[in-house]
Amino acid sequence: MIISLATSGRKAWESGDIKKAENDFLASWDAIPEPKAEYDLSQSASHGITIFYRSIGNTEKAKQWLNIMRKIYGPEEASEEYVNFLEGTICYDFGELDEAFLLFYPQYKKYGNRAFEGEDKKYLDFVKNKIKDK
Repeated sequence: MIISLATSGRKAWESGDIKKAENDFLASWDAIPEPKAEYDLSQSASHGITIFYRSIGNTEKAKQWLNIMRKIYGPEEASEEYVNFLEGTICYDFGELDEAFLLFYPQYKKYGNRAFEGEDKKYLDFVKNKIKDK
């Protein structure tokens, strides 16, 4: 049921039915038993919902779900870097460029271009340009 709701949400999102997508994504989240942090699906679900809200331009809900995602992923260094990177993309996409740089730069410094693999090139370009301008 969880996966079928998430799949339905993805299809609705792709077809432009944002309201149905949101309803299905939230229903899939609600279907995960408590305590949610004990289920692997909680990580991918919270990440996906955060991405959904970022992509539709809903800053408030993207940040709300980022906080949920942060709790689900836990305090380990790799988890924190992963969540911080996503937070950087949210800040960047919503024009909070100073905050985005503060989140991206430590990862760029530690991992170089590799930290940005699989992501929109605009994030890496942003960091490189900001460093060059300093």
